[in-house]
Amino acid sequence: MTFHKAQAGILLILLSCSTVCGGFVQKALAAGREINIPDAQFQPIKPPKVVTLQEAVAIALRNYPSIANRRYKLRAALANVTLAKTQYLPNLNWDIQESGVTGNRVASVVMNNVSGFDTVPVDSGPSATSSSMKPIMNNLQGLNLNWLIVDGGLRHANDDFAYADARVARADVRLTMLDVAFDTAEAFLKAVAAKQIIRSAQAALDRMEASDLTSRTLVAKGLRPGADAAGWDFDVARAKIKVIKADKDIKLALVDLAEKMGIASTDIDVSSGPLVYSPIEIKPFGPFDLTSHPLAIYKNAEVERWKAKVKVLDVAYRPHVWLNSSLWGKGSGEPGSINPIRSVAGGVLPQVFNYMVGVSLSFPVMEYFPLKAEKGMAFNNGRAAKANYDLAMQILEKKDARARILLEEARKVAEQTPLLVQAAKVKEIKTLKRYRTGLVNMVVVAEAERALAEAEVEDALAQIEVWHSILSLAYVKGDLKPFIQLVSIADGNRPLDLSPGSVNRR
Repeated sequence: MTFHKAQAGILLILLSCSTVCGGFVQKALAAGREINIPDAQFQPIKPPKVVTLQEAVAIALRNYPSIANRRYKLRAALANVTLAKTQYLPNLNWDIQESGVTGNRVASVVMNNVSGFDTVPVDSGPSATSSSMKPIMNNLQGLNLNWLIVDGGLRHANDDFAYADARVARADVRLTMLDVAFDTAEAFLKAVAAKQIIRSAQAALDRMEASDLTSRTLVAKGLRPGADAAGWDFDVARAKIKVIKADKDIKLALVDLAEKMGIASTDIDVSSGPLVYSPIEIKPFGPFDLTSHPLAIYKNAEVERWKAKVKVLDVAYRPHVWLNSSLWGKGSGEPGSINPIRSVAGGVLPQVFNYMVGVSLSFPVMEYFPLKAEKGMAFNNGRAAKANYDLAMQILEKKDARARILLEEARKVAEQTPLLVQAAKVKEIKTLKRYRTGLVNMVVVAEAERALAEAEVEDALAQIEVWHSILSLAYVKGDLKPFIQLVSIADGNRPLDLSPGSVNRR
């Protein structure tokens, strides 16, 4: 009857511990669920042959490896939050030992400072009257529960530190996505500019070749000297070299854009769309709250992380109170003459039970000095992080002022360059007419052709510079959506959704 009562007691303790531990496990597993990161976000996609700016940015946000790197680090930080929550769980160990042991015991002493003898099992019972190598079945079962019930706020401080670390990782994801989107959009604008340059260079070459043909015709009729034909050969050759160099620049720009999109091995082209014309209307930007910029949030999260670390070290030097409890049973198959209590199942099951309940207090007395040093390190790292935050704010303020000046000046230039192109075209037409009538030589005509080509390039770059200035201003705001929406409106498309994992494609 005593044995059955003991078994019932063990079962009751196990059920109680399972219920308590289950509650803490559920609480631990619930930690860090505030952000769901589906695996679909990490699957790369392939772009079409010709991409728009919106598509390029969306593909970069989906493909670029640094974003995946930051997202996995965020997952690791959230897993660390869950790990911190498991500190509230008790330590519960259940051990079962079955053994066949010979009963040859004599009175002896094993000194605890002798190296190597910690492997000698501890036996108990009276000395044997004779030596025998026949094994006797033995059984040991033990259930041990240790629970930290007073920690001086250490576990809560560790929770806060894990959350602060997760906030740093989350801010890093946002900042990386902004940087990748900006770099991609900037590379796209550079590719568009290179494409306009090669178009202007090709148009200049075509005009040079047409003028060369006109010159050769006039020379053949004796209306112009033969030196004109040779001069045009020189200018046509120089125009072809410019086309070749421009072709190299556009190919390199497309390679750079593909790398920014995370598809460096893919051959792509860009759709210039409305980017070669200035926006009809630009809504005023700002003033911005620069403290909400992802860079500022990231740097501030690092400051808060070190503050949380200091709090952990503040409460680490406090006493801890543990609840200790154990329940164990022992059984032996020794005969009744040696063991008065009758064995159960020949010693396979326990025949006696004991329990222990107590409270223990631990205080890390000598940990004061290393904890003080660690706290000094964390405090100064926090001050360094604060200095980095102040530097980031100064950089953002400089970029804000710079972007506003560039936008204002780029808009003024973009208003004048179309007039420059128109004037260069009129000059070229008039110069060609005067050349055909013999009023000017071919040098004047070539100069007019080069002036028109330069005016066309300057006009294209001026319009693109307006878009680049708007892009820079959107980066300072910390959100490229206004820029993307402006491009989409000018292109007649719906705005791009820049939320994580979304890809809008035409």
